[in-house]
Amino acid sequence: MGRPKAPGRMHADLAAHTRRLAIALLAGTLLVGACAPAATPTPTPGPVPRIAVTPWFAPHVLAWARTYIEAYGPLPFDIEVVHAAAAVDGLQRGVYVLGVGALEPAEGWFATPLGVEALGVVAGSESGVRQITRDQLVALLAGRAANWATLGGRDQTVQPILPLPGDDVRSRIEEALMQGASFASAARLTATPEQALDLLGAEPGALLILPMSALPDSLTPLSIDGALPPTDATNAAGYPLVATLAAIAPQEPIGPVRDWLAWLQSTQLP
Repeated sequence: MGRPKAPGRMHADLAAHTRRLAIALLAGTLLVGACAPAATPTPTPGPVPRIAVTPWFAPHVLAWARTYIEAYGPLPFDIEVVHAAAAVDGLQRGVYVLGVGALEPAEGWFATPLGVEALGVVAGSESGVRQITRDQLVALLAGRAANWATLGGRDQTVQPILPLPGDDVRSRIEEALMQGASFASAARLTATPEQALDLLGAEPGALLILPMSALPDSLTPLSIDGALPPTDATNAAGYPLVATLAAIAPQEPIGPVRDWLAWLQSTQLP
């Protein structure tokens, strides 16, 4: 039987043992931490794709969007209504992944047609006119015919209502009708079909051209050379005011935007 240790020596041995145990526990903790798998960071969602739609064709595209939502739920992208020039500029800068309207793609760009839509000609409540010829329409838009009475209507000043310069519908009117002639200097300019329809209601001698999808059922378009605006692309031949609705982009879309285009072309287009 050995000699009992002095109290001071026992306290020293206990303190040393406690230090060794603490060091061992710390080392074990570090070793376990080093062997444990690193925490996986939560992925950051990418930006939501943005599609630009020109104002005059927005009613058509938004109707497609509502049909898609009813069938599949929320859209996997945002739709923004912007002027045609702003849409093209945003496509060039990468702000938008797709532009939809009566737009012309730049050389080398992706483009796919989404149908043909007629542009309807609507007159104000006091025009007294229900039909018109192509030449008469050009004369009214150019200001050469300034009163509806010259066309057999009422004695009412003609007030042309036009989209803003650079707008896709305005460009189509220029190409199909004006052929280099200038519009009347007194024409009122509007940015959206809603603004144009408000002016139509306020101007009894108004003259307005807009896509049929933006025309309320309560309004009846004029016939041009005896032809009313066709309701679908199959009847568009012979009517002078039609626009090709297209989707354009610098590169072919991928992912949900491409899927949406495929859905449109397989289920919504004639």
